[in-house]
Amino acid sequence: MIPTNNPYGHVNEEVSAVANESRRKRRRRNLMFILIITGFAVGIILLFSLTTGRFRTPKFRVRSATFGTFNVANSTTNPSFDIAMNTEVGIRNRNFRRFWYRSTTVDFYYRDRKVGEGSVWNDRVKGRDTRKFIVPVILSSSNVTSSSSSELQNDVSGGVLPLRSRSRLTGKFKILIVLRKYKHVYMDCSMELVIATRELTNISCR
Repeated sequence: MIPTNNPYGHVNEEVSAVANESRRKRRRRNLMFILIITGFAVGIILLFSLTTGRFRTPKFRVRSATFGTFNVANSTTNPSFDIAMNTEVGIRNRNFRRFWYRSTTVDFYYRDRKVGEGSVWNDRVKGRDTRKFIVPVILSSSNVTSSSSSELQNDVSGGVLPLRSRSRLTGKFKILIVLRKYKHVYMDCSMELVIATRELTNISCR
């Protein structure tokens, strides 16, 4: 019996070899693509971990003040004060990136009694810079109870009103395009208002 030869056998073998080589190249491309994506993701994570850990919390403080209306009554029965204070507040950014902060309020207290508040509007601070602005505040003794009137009378007689300012400022640093690092900045400042000279002195913040 005479064996039959397939004249197209070598063609099929070549097509099969080409198909196998194409599959190998496709697998190599897919593997290379996966490696590139993985490396990029790892790089982003490393960059994020290295940069976010180095951000320092900005400083949020009362710096000074000037005064408009200044009514202080030194009465034995009803001591009081009604003062318009233009408070200079500063936000110091010790980082190289801009700090974007939201609106908040600054509360002022006389011996733990809230006597006024002022508004801080959302804005930004440049890197390695201090943003200074004026916060108008009306200080009123209307919230001071009768039990504290003797302390108020003594303070008015002594010519010095002890005050404290407190606030919480929330902001963020932008990293690349989509990453954000949030920071909460707290203000806690004690100060003394000298009635005779209308000055804000002994400002101490922590």
